[in-house]
Amino acid sequence: MKTKFFFPSLIVLALLLLWVVAPASARSGVAAGEKISASPNQPQGPNDAAELEAFMDDLLARQMEENHIAGAAVAVVKDGQLFFAKGYGYADVENKIPVDAETTMFKIGSLTKLFTWTAVMQLAEQGKLNLDADVNTYLDFSIPNTYPQPITLKHLMTHTSGFEDLHAELVALYAESLAPPRAWLASHIPARVRPPGEVAAYSNYNAALAGYIVARVSGQSFSEYVQGQILNPLGMTNTTAQSPTPPELRAQESVGYLYDEGAYQVFPQLLSPEDLFPAGVMRASASDMARFMIMHLQSGFYGDAASEIRILKEETAQQMHETLFAPDPRILGNAYGFFEFDDNGQRALGHSGSGEPMESMLLLLPEQNLGVFVAYNSLGAGELNRQHFGFQRAFFDHYYPAPAVAPIQPPVDFAERADRFTGAYKWTMSSYTTFEKYFALMGPTIDVTNPGDGTLLLKSPFGEWRIVEEEPLYFRQVDGPFHMAFRADDQGHIAYLFTDYTPMMSFEKLKWYETLGFNMPLLMTCLLLFLSVLPVTLTRFFRNRRLVANPKPWRAASALIVGISVLNLLFIVGNVIWGEQIVFGIPFAYKVTLGLGVLSAVLTVAALVYAALAWKDRYWGAAFRIYFTLVTVAAVAFVWFLNQWNLLGWRY
Repeated sequence: MKTKFFFPSLIVLALLLLWVVAPASARSGVAAGEKISASPNQPQGPNDAAELEAFMDDLLARQMEENHIAGAAVAVVKDGQLFFAKGYGYADVENKIPVDAETTMFKIGSLTKLFTWTAVMQLAEQGKLNLDADVNTYLDFSIPNTYPQPITLKHLMTHTSGFEDLHAELVALYAESLAPPRAWLASHIPARVRPPGEVAAYSNYNAALAGYIVARVSGQSFSEYVQGQILNPLGMTNTTAQSPTPPELRAQESVGYLYDEGAYQVFPQLLSPEDLFPAGVMRASASDMARFMIMHLQSGFYGDAASEIRILKEETAQQMHETLFAPDPRILGNAYGFFEFDDNGQRALGHSGSGEPMESMLLLLPEQNLGVFVAYNSLGAGELNRQHFGFQRAFFDHYYPAPAVAPIQPPVDFAERADRFTGAYKWTMSSYTTFEKYFALMGPTIDVTNPGDGTLLLKSPFGEWRIVEEEPLYFRQVDGPFHMAFRADDQGHIAYLFTDYTPMMSFEKLKWYETLGFNMPLLMTCLLLFLSVLPVTLTRFFRNRRLVANPKPWRAASALIVGISVLNLLFIVGNVIWGEQIVFGIPFAYKVTLGLGVLSAVLTVAALVYAALAWKDRYWGAAFRIYFTLVTVAAVAFVWFLNQWNLLGWRY
């Protein structure tokens, strides 16, 4: 099959990068609160390999058909042994090469971070890294001292560094476009937008920075270190931390697919700067990931018939699985790089990964000495690796069915306080200082409303949840076991929303003028007025040829408002065409587009002057003066919009 690259896939890519750790989608297979039937006499957990195979066969067949997935693989470990591993579908559709759980390598995306954090902990237990030290101690460039508190490795591990999130120049299609080692990391330092340790905001830069520190301290590249200190000792011979994949392993790589026009199309190969390898470069087979899971479940130890290997000291491995940060002690949080994915009464640690277009998930159940890994090779799997939904939901409801949720009654006085919590909340994985701030406007939000029955209704692109207050600022789903917590600022106003669904992510309450509900009508009104200018002006010209004889200020004012409208329309078109391509770098055409906004803003100042003169000197008739004023007001509003969302000027 020939590689086919669609422009829409650029948009999909941007969404993937923005949604890499999106909250669980209610469309992901099984929705929250929905139960899968399980035998009441069935013992908890997978205990029979044949039964597990039958379950996985049925689950993967349905998921792959419904979501147009070409190939997948699963591995389950139990009690220090590989319990089950199997491949499904094709690693190469055109050549009919089936997925092999032992040898087929999938892009595991952000699961790479678990290897990065394991490397950090190895060096920490050797005394070469201090998890509480300022990261600048280990760098040859400086993270700005924006706040009195320094950023530490613990902050990087829990995604509480306080960095904003940026996506410009994350990937490339050609190797010659990539920045050399260190150059990308030093030139793309995100702004620090909140004190470290305040809230979680998932960040690829965190892992990239940690991986660079590993390289600096060890004297090896990140890829060399992981290969020598983790992969080789564990016998992970079908895994690599290098990019491109070494020649001897390339035949084992699964092809990545998107489903379009009724057929599987090869997804383009995307390249990342070497500085970003620690955030998501690795490729691994399911059986190799089983070895990694066994090591973590066995407290850093891995043993087989041939050898006994210790990757981490027992106390270090156990420390990695302890809660390091939670925004509220009553809800799930983050361990040392792992996220708490507790489900149906079982403690679970996990991480999901998106290696465009592939998706993966790793789950550890330490108390059950059980680990599960699943990987898919197609873009349609994006909704299956959401924590607590998709694959995880099906697995837990089958093997660890939850008891019925006890009903809960709202406090009698809650209706009087409910409006305190209402509003729109955006996730903290956002830009604040660059033009990428605009993505937050169009990105996912949670809208909290007051239905008037003593509960709160949370609506999002990922589902709807009705929650009820159990304790001050602490809520539980009415029909489910998961919790949410709010946090107030120093003035007592609600500032944040936290959920069990997203321990790596927080949601920040928006001001009224930051909401889509305000900005979209404003933008559409401006757009309609700008579109109306040209036909209105032409109509006036043909109806009254004497306009050409009007005084020069009148003609200049008319030409000015036409020019402003054209510039603003071109800006909108340019933003749609080139704005989505910034993950590959900022196109020159987009830089020109941003310049159009600056020029329009300058001309808008002149339009304000002419609007005042039009009323003072009675330019035109009253109707056109009103119209000219309305378009000028729209131009001013558009300048405000551009400035609000960092689109005024070259903010990158």
